[in-house]
Amino acid sequence: MSHDNGSNSNGRKWTREEVESALKEILTDALGIDREKLVSDASLVHDLGVESIDFLDIGFRVQQTFGVELPNKAIQDKALNWRNLAELGRILERRYGTPVAPEELRQLRTMGITEALTWLADRRGAAVQNGEAEEVATELADRLVHEVESIGFRTLRLDRKGIVELMLQNLNSPQIIEGMLRVFSVGALVDFITARVGGEG
Repeated sequence: MSHDNGSNSNGRKWTREEVESALKEILTDALGIDREKLVSDASLVHDLGVESIDFLDIGFRVQQTFGVELPNKAIQDKALNWRNLAELGRILERRYGTPVAPEELRQLRTMGITEALTWLADRRGAAVQNGEAEEVATELADRLVHEVESIGFRTLRLDRKGIVELMLQNLNSPQIIEGMLRVFSVGALVDFITARVGGEG
């Protein structure tokens, strides 16, 4: 199996079980928590309380142990891009042919997509049809999923339908980012590292 970052510092091939055991040792030491808490579904942020400084420490230890760089910067960039609603601006411009300035996007952030489309129709005369809010929300949720997958994490744990419903009501809902952060679990980190060190099993 070939990977763009498949070579690790010592050329060793790790099995998934070895990666999981070594990662749990790293997390136990870095976070000062009991190993029993490090179940596969445990969210690094919500369940284990990992903060920015912890990510740097864990990233350094993962680099030292496996020769794999965690995409901390990419994760922060994606989250920032999401908060700025740049993707929503691109979708609206493509669908309705009307650009939405960054300051207008900041206004839309306090709305749901349904209300945002009403705003676009009233202010810009966009021809918004019934049912389009759900289509826009679905497209935006799909882009969010793509953003997470583009940095090497699987999104099986992401509740797309729930995120679409939240977007229809409130684009600024903390539950959207919460759902995104739940993807970054212990098991997802094991998968991410294993894929890059040629592990099997």
